[in-house]
Amino acid sequence: NKFLIRIVFIETFGFATTINIPADYSTIQAGIDASSDGDTVLVAEGTYTENINYNGKNIVVGSLYLTTSDTSYISSTIIDGNEAGSVVIFENGEGPTALLSGFTITNGLGTGYPIDTGGGITIKRQDGQYAPVSSPTITNVIISGNVGTGQYHDGGGVYIARYCSATLTNVTIS
Repeated sequence: NKFLIRIVFIETFGFATTINIPADYSTIQAGIDASSDGDTVLVAEGTYTENINYNGKNIVVGSLYLTTSDTSYISSTIIDGNEAGSVVIFENGEGPTALLSGFTITNGLGTGYPIDTGGGITIKRQDGQYAPVSSPTITNVIISGNVGTGQYHDGGGVYIARYCSATLTNVTIS
């Protein structure tokens, strides 16, 4: 009987994994790619020059702020988009358990129509009227020094597409 309870527990709750960046993978995106729903990608302080996409995964991507509550990690853990597009993208139906926490997001480029993006963060759905919408949670983040260049449907800091949503807590956009 106890054996059956253990199996039910494992099937219900699974095993969440913590992926450490850069110890396990050199980039945040590589950690995301290796993750599964429910996992945490924990990022050490430093500057990461990359653009990341959650790719439909309901995961946590966070700095060491997550484990320490030390707010200095927010400004010392930087994702720099290198003006190569939106720094963080949610576009594949990520839900509220897709969490971004404890970062400075900078140097992103929102391009606008026909590719609607925000410089810092883009929240949208894949092309198609019936594609699932995204609704991530973003906490303890500074979004600063990003640009929107298009004439339509873009934002320097954050772009949230029609029907999509986000929960933002303790987020500074400048």
